[in-house]
Amino acid sequence: MEEIMKTILAVVCILFFVSVGIVPVEAATVNTLVLSEIFYDRVGVDNQYEWIELFNGTSGVIDLSGWSIGCGGDDYADGTFQLNGTIDPAEYLVFGGPTSDPSNGNPIYSLAMDINPDLQNSGAIADGIALFHNLASSITATTVPIFSVIYGITNSSNLIDHTGSVGTVNVGDAPAGQSIEFLAGDDGWIINPSPNPGSGSLSTVPLPSAVFLLGSGLFGFVGFRRKVIKM
Repeated sequence: MEEIMKTILAVVCILFFVSVGIVPVEAATVNTLVLSEIFYDRVGVDNQYEWIELFNGTSGVIDLSGWSIGCGGDDYADGTFQLNGTIDPAEYLVFGGPTSDPSNGNPIYSLAMDINPDLQNSGAIADGIALFHNLASSITATTVPIFSVIYGITNSSNLIDHTGSVGTVNVGDAPAGQSIEFLAGDDGWIINPSPNPGSGSLSTVPLPSAVFLLGSGLFGFVGFRRKVIKM
């Protein structure tokens, strides 16, 4: 009977925390290196104004020398870019440009470089950008990415995703002056009318959950034995 009461009380507590919003159904958390925001279409000339933002969702520093970006319309090998430097846990890193002004969100570049060839602006035929744990020189049309985004209307080029299969379109084509941003969770990729390079809503640490609270002892009273006074 005592064990049954413990279980009932634990369930009641969990339901309470869910009802008041302490236990999220799905938080905007990631546990790997991801593409987090991309600005590919400026009002006016795009060249030297484009940028790509990364987010480190792991608990450790990542050496980017073994990572690269691929982008294109036919496949990701159309344009490849070697990354370098490091990115700290829960840190955003922006590379591209090297020009920065209000027209492209005033990015502060960790890695200033001209993205050449320019990123595809998409349209009826979707384009894609992918993150690889490979050197740029080794990327081919069949190299499977760690993370990718396919943007536009129809993936007519059969761009692949992280599974190695033809991917679905993740987000529409952003109007000039706007970006596409990854929010994780149910939101996934969105068109962001106000680009915000170097910041966002992603996190490496999930909000408290009932499982964590139970493990941390906040539900310790569930197992507390009442003192019995013998007469």
